[in-house]
Amino acid sequence: MSRQSIKIAALLITTALLTSACGIGFNAGTNQQKASGNGRSADVGSIQVRGALIVIDPKKPGWGTFVGTIINTAPEKDKFLGVELYPADGTSSRTDETLNNQVAVQFPVPGIRSLPLQLTTDVKAGTLINVLLDFKTNSAIPMKLLVENNDGIYSDIGVGYFGG
Repeated sequence: MSRQSIKIAALLITTALLTSACGIGFNAGTNQQKASGNGRSADVGSIQVRGALIVIDPKKPGWGTFVGTIINTAPEKDKFLGVELYPADGTSSRTDETLNNQVAVQFPVPGIRSLPLQLTTDVKAGTLINVLLDFKTNSAIPMKLLVENNDGIYSDIGVGYFGG
C-alpha cells in the first residue's frame, strides 16, 4: 500500500470516529432517554407529568383546557390541587383529584374529569405560558406549557367551562 493511500485511510478513519456517536462519548444526547409524545414532561419528587399542554378553541376566546397525564410514584396518596396561571395569562383553576400510587390520571376525560382555564385573549395557539401544577404533598411543579388549537389530534378536546 502506498504512503498516500495510508494517509487517506487514516484521515477517513479519524473523520468517521469524530463524526460518529462513538467519538462523542457516553454523554451523548441520544443516550439520555426522555419521555416522548406531545406536550411537556416533568419529574419532580414523586410526581411524573406527561404530555402537558393547554388546548384552546379559537371560537371560544378566553377559555382553555389543561391536557396531560399525572402519575404519583410515592407509596402514599397525594392530591392534584390545580393549575396556577400568572394573572397576565388568566385565572388559576382548582381541582381536588386523588393521585393513587402508580395510577395514571388523565386530563381531560369527557364527562368525568376536566380542568377548564379562563385565559386572557392574548393567549393564542403557538405561545408558551408559565404555570404551576399544585399538589397537596409534593412540591408545586413549574412548567412552561404550549398552547394548541383544538384541531387535529386535539379535535375531541372540549374547551371551556361546562359547569359542575
